Amino acid sequence: MKPKSSALPDLIELPDIERRIYAFVLTNWPTTPLELAENFNESVRTREDKKRASTKYSYYLKKLLEKHLIVSKKAGNSVIVWPLVVEKYRAIHDMLKHHEVEHLALLKSSQTEVKLDA
Repeated sequence: MKPKSSALPDLIELPDIERRIYAFVLTNWPTTPLELAENFNESVRTREDKKRASTKYSYYLKKLLEKHLIVSKKAGNSVIVWPLVVEKYRAIHDMLKHHEVEHLALLKSSQTEVKLDA
């Protein structure tokens, strides 16, 4: 077995359906199992169709969740998912956010100094 060079699983090794679902989540986040079903032309007309489609796509989303490719949150009876990459960007933004206040204060003070010199 060859060692992994990345923290993310090799996307090429994903089954085709999981790769297609992941590609959809990457470009259409946040999304739900029913939105996936509609995208893949599954029938979601009746309540039974919706239940079947939701169960099917929830199964594949759980597999992607276990592979640490997506993040999910339960909202009522639905599950909302988005790429883990987005969550990492959000975490970085939160860490850097406190510097934004300092940066804006510095900009404001430098603009005040320029006005005083003029």
